[in-house]
Amino acid sequence: MNEQRPEPAQKDEQKREGRRHVVEVSGGHPGRWTFDVLDQDRWSRLTEEEQKTERHRAIKRRQNRRRAQRKRKNGPRDNYTLVQIGDRDGWRCAICHSTVKREFRAPHPCSPSVHHLIEIMRGGSDTLDNVALAHLFCNSDSSTWGQKTPAEARQRLADRVLYGKHGPGRRDRVPDADAVALAADITGALEHGRTASCGPAGSRLPARHAPSTTPQVVRQPMHNSATPTPTDRI
Repeated sequence: MNEQRPEPAQKDEQKREGRRHVVEVSGGHPGRWTFDVLDQDRWSRLTEEEQKTERHRAIKRRQNRRRAQRKRKNGPRDNYTLVQIGDRDGWRCAICHSTVKREFRAPHPCSPSVHHLIEIMRGGSDTLDNVALAHLFCNSDSSTWGQKTPAEARQRLADRVLYGKHGPGRRDRVPDADAVALAADITGALEHGRTASCGPAGSRLPARHAPSTTPQVVRQPMHNSATPTPTDRI
């Protein structure tokens, strides 16, 4: 028995229907957004979980639009890809200084991402001299909670891998063997002396995050003093 196939025009209409957004953000602020339902019929057919997902997508679309507007406002932009930034920086995180593995994909906390040294919301430009490679979690964590030392950033990343988004507070969660091995590799980066390496020849870490190589001047103590003066570092 031959089934009746939809006409091309009908198929195009179905595709357009699937691409139409069901809900959009109409106002509010983080934690208190308000929404406009654009298609009440489709919205009523969604489950509660699907409606929650659509609201999150609407918030993300709004954030992406505002971010794109800021990028245009902040000046000229350079064309680049994540792989180009990774190759330039030797696939090493600019924040925690540990290796970034390109096989991870978002939303995995260890997936690669582009980190703006001066944030877009603070007037930073989307140019090559203002971007660096970073783990996705290190990137978002530094933006939310401020810059950390490499050791602190590695520990926070390891906790995220082990315990999920609630961090060490989720001690009841038993991480699997892969998560334990990955966390051990992250926290052991400095112990094995891998931090000083920026990757292959020609790669670099941004000056803001790179270890200092400037020699320190040490003032010698005065021996003719009654009380020895401790060594001072300038």
